[in-house]
Amino acid sequence: MITPKIKEFLLQQEGTFLTPAEKLAVIVDSHNIDHAKLLLSHMTYSRVPVVTEDNRYFGTISLREISLYQLENGLSDDELNRDISLIAKTDGPTVPADYDLEEVMRELIDEAFLPVVGPNQEFLGIITRKSILKAVNALVHHFHFEEK
Repeated sequence: MITPKIKEFLLQQEGTFLTPAEKLAVIVDSHNIDHAKLLLSHMTYSRVPVVTEDNRYFGTISLREISLYQLENGLSDDELNRDISLIAKTDGPTVPADYDLEEVMRELIDEAFLPVVGPNQEFLGIITRKSILKAVNALVHHFHFEEK
């Protein structure tokens, strides 16, 4: 359990936690693997969200997964014209829009970001480990317990 005063301090910065979907690079689940490979090879992100045509969260994909799939199946770059949905990681954690800060912090130990989804799996955005660490950094530099 997070100490209430510390949780209150962190939640004052909650507006900076979510990166909205419209500000993110995403891949549509019906895009070809070769398209995803090209996009990922030109980005600084190691993993990106995968959504459906109607903006429902589907999973995530990384260049590493694409490379492994290509290697395991002996495929040339020209043979990667298959839907990304075949290899997208669909079992990763997500959080609801009304997420619990403790749950987010626990999950971000092992994940670089957490997809935030609405009640009907609509993709709302992501919470990154970096955004939480910025809040923790502010906490350790600016938080003061009241003296009694």
